Amino acid sequence: MILQVNNQLKLSSLQQSEAPAYFQLITQNQQYLGKWLPWALKVKTLADQERTTRIAVLADRGQPTQFSIYWQERLVGRISFVELDRINQTAEIGYWLSEDAQGRGIMRASVERLVRYGFEDLYLKRIDLKIATHNQASLGVAHACGFEEQEILPNAINLVGGSVDARRWSRFKS
Repeated sequence: MILQVNNQLKLSSLQQSEAPAYFQLITQNQQYLGKWLPWALKVKTLADQERTTRIAVLADRGQPTQFSIYWQERLVGRISFVELDRINQTAEIGYWLSEDAQGRGIMRASVERLVRYGFEDLYLKRIDLKIATHNQASLGVAHACGFEEQEILPNAINLVGGSVDARRWSRFKS
């Protein structure tokens, strides 16, 4: 499935064949990503990434919830519904973007497109973002995409240096 964002940006449902491209992208951005996503520091071999991708693809059967971000036909990151509760019609979005793709509005546009997909196709009523309180880039995305800050969650995100507080931002279907 392709979620077209604009003529330069698309979200494509995760595919096993993307594992080598993800491995290259993650290893090239390992230190940058590892600051906020400790799992990135654990990717050591292509086999690691192939296993992770296979598990994600299998979990995503049916209606896709995990998408590769392509900007100008180049893989630059990933965006997903990491916590999807179909009964309560809620979800949390998780995402990451390569360092060289930062500052172009890619993530803001990707979040907007995934929110629309969540409300229109998955029939969600609320979508959340859980962001470390000092992650200024992601806090900017939340604000730019019309999310409202709901609460501070103590020690909610585990980083390499330990647990940090997070802010939960929500957007509701109107």
